[in-house]
Amino acid sequence: MNEFDVIRRISAFLPPAPREVLVPLGDDCAVLEIGDSTWVAASDMLVSGHHFKDWATPEDVGYKAVAVNASDVAAMGGTPRFVLASGGAPDPETALRCSQGVIEACQSFGVYPLGGDTTSADALTVDVAILGELATQPVLRSGASPGDLLAVTGELGASAAGLLALERGMSGPERLIRRCLRPEPRLGAGRVAARLGATAMIDLSDGLASDVRHLCDRSGVGCVVDLDLLPVKDDTRELAESLERDPAILAATGGEDYELLICAPDPVLGALANSVEVPLTIIGEITQSDVVFERGNEQVEGLSGWNHFT
Repeated sequence: MNEFDVIRRISAFLPPAPREVLVPLGDDCAVLEIGDSTWVAASDMLVSGHHFKDWATPEDVGYKAVAVNASDVAAMGGTPRFVLASGGAPDPETALRCSQGVIEACQSFGVYPLGGDTTSADALTVDVAILGELATQPVLRSGASPGDLLAVTGELGASAAGLLALERGMSGPERLIRRCLRPEPRLGAGRVAARLGATAMIDLSDGLASDVRHLCDRSGVGCVVDLDLLPVKDDTRELAESLERDPAILAATGGEDYELLICAPDPVLGALANSVEVPLTIIGEITQSDVVFERGNEQVEGLSGWNHFT
């Protein structure tokens, strides 16, 4: 079983959802109705040796644990409000330093840390649960329709390039390393996309090649993605090529970009591009069936991003 087989098995164990649960497990966040407000909830964990190694400081780990959860809220069109952060660390100093990173991220994203739990552990592990508030209907993974265009915010591949540098003991390029260690959730773009009428959205954590499949699976559609259109910056391209990696393939499969993949009709994407500061790049189109990656006039087979347990 891979990670998503496990999630499907867990879903089968769940009892029927109470009436307050509008969207249960299966999207970037669950959606809850509490009183007159609609909230989203998510949780993500970072584990030493799997998500990071000794090239990441405890402060970086704490910061990133909050950022990746905030990105899930962004993918629903919400505003992150509160977090609970729990973790295990091999010593008190590491626990304190990690907590400093958590608080720094909370300050950056306007989130209040409610508390959590701390315990001793052989290796640093951080789990963050987040609550976000919705001002519009949530943008789910399941709303894409044939004819919608596919667009991504920002850039792809920078975090993966930064990881390549870190794993080789390189001290630069600093911008790419920071993109890996301190991602920037696209909170503003997510809220505007929801307000303007995006039909489906997902944050790019596992890599475009995997995440676009998750979205298409939930929507019951396919897509065509043009690898030549992926927004890859020059420093990402140069580092990838220096390490004999194909920049476009790295951008499609590398993961941890924490950009937003947005489905919407052309007029909505046009309005979104004019309403947010972050660049928006159209990379493909939703189709009736099959997820296809193209380069030139040829299909590119076998692309996939990160998957736990495989």
